[in-house]
Amino acid sequence: MHQQRERKVLLDSLRERTPASERCYMKARTILPGGLSSGARAFDPHPFYAHRGQGSRIWDIDGNEYLDCCMSFGVLILGHRHPAVMEAIKSQSERGLIFGAPHEMEIKFAQKFVQCVPCADMVLICNSGTEATMQGIRIMRAFSGKDKIAKFEGGFHGWHDYALWSHNLHPEKMGTPERPTLVPDSAGIPDAVKETMLLLPYNESAFTLIEEHACELAGVMIEPILGVGCIPVEKSFLERLRQVTRKAGVLLLFDEVVTGFRLGLGGAQEYYGVIPDLATYGKAIGGGFPIGAVGCSAEMMSEVIDGDMPISVAGTFSGNPMTLAAGNATLGFLRDNPQMYDEMAAKGDHMRSSFNEFAQQKGLPAIMTGAASLSQVHLREPPVSNPRDMLDQDHKTLHDFQLYLRYNGIFTPRIHWAVLSAAHSDEDLEWAIRAHKVSLEASIKAQAARS
Repeated sequence: MHQQRERKVLLDSLRERTPASERCYMKARTILPGGLSSGARAFDPHPFYAHRGQGSRIWDIDGNEYLDCCMSFGVLILGHRHPAVMEAIKSQSERGLIFGAPHEMEIKFAQKFVQCVPCADMVLICNSGTEATMQGIRIMRAFSGKDKIAKFEGGFHGWHDYALWSHNLHPEKMGTPERPTLVPDSAGIPDAVKETMLLLPYNESAFTLIEEHACELAGVMIEPILGVGCIPVEKSFLERLRQVTRKAGVLLLFDEVVTGFRLGLGGAQEYYGVIPDLATYGKAIGGGFPIGAVGCSAEMMSEVIDGDMPISVAGTFSGNPMTLAAGNATLGFLRDNPQMYDEMAAKGDHMRSSFNEFAQQKGLPAIMTGAASLSQVHLREPPVSNPRDMLDQDHKTLHDFQLYLRYNGIFTPRIHWAVLSAAHSDEDLEWAIRAHKVSLEASIKAQAARS
């Protein structure tokens, strides 16, 4: 009963701070499904409605200020309204927003991209990470002449029919750790799609399954750092995966929508020293605008573009001048200031070590996983090394933890990411660490009261 009262007080406090947001949310619920354009933005008692952002901060329409540790789910690697990006947007807007014709910025952006991405001689530009993985799958199928695609359990590769499988794990349906069962994550996905997919576990059995299905397997796709969970894949596992796929004649795709240009200019490929056949991108490369991209060799791209039955490359907004102006400015700034990566990684390391040492000293069941500028809290005893390790958490406590973070002025997304940018100062970092510690103790205390 005490815990219920405490939670009500917390929700009432958040509600009192955001009356204008509540009114907007009530109106949105009448005209948008669930009141939201993305379910990842859900929040109790209601989401706040953003008004403006600057650097590492975001303000809602009620005037509340938050330290932004969401950064639009990792998009804003330079922070809100970075001068180089804003100047590029302003310059392009004075020339035109969109043309329906090729423009020079496509070439400028593509040149920077392929100079940085180890596996890429060429780049296909589209509008989102979901489009990028859809095109990446299509390229693998067209180039290999095979239909089946493998993904790893817990991996998130967008919202299309060939990606949204076994991202959320259901204990009663997910099968064994050695041979996990494919489960759709959305209504409306045809059962027939299942026959074109293969689900892999994060263990040695993955390599056996790849070898067993090599004759029908076009490619394997993997997030080098698990997007939801922020769990880094072991370098040795990726090295073995590269060896096994190459020997089996199966293509390897790194989904770098999250890690691309965030772990380094060369993304996870540079970070781990493992080069895939192709990779997909989004988020950070657009400078705040919608974008997706697939990078691969000239041989692979030419084969599927110029073949007897080429893949379709289209999209009214693909290569949008405004997007590529912002993206070109972002990639250019990152290229010219490579020290930023060491600085962001040092901040991320400090945040994780401070939180984990605190949890250990206090005897609290919690661990913060991640790498470089990406982190996530799990409320369970360590280690957390694969998606199944996240199942035994108390999700009510995780929910309370996010509420307390928001109460303490930290904006993290529903999935509990903490994403740092080049705009986060040392003072910002200490604020974030203090808030995570306070929120951890408060949520665990609430859990104990509930028990």
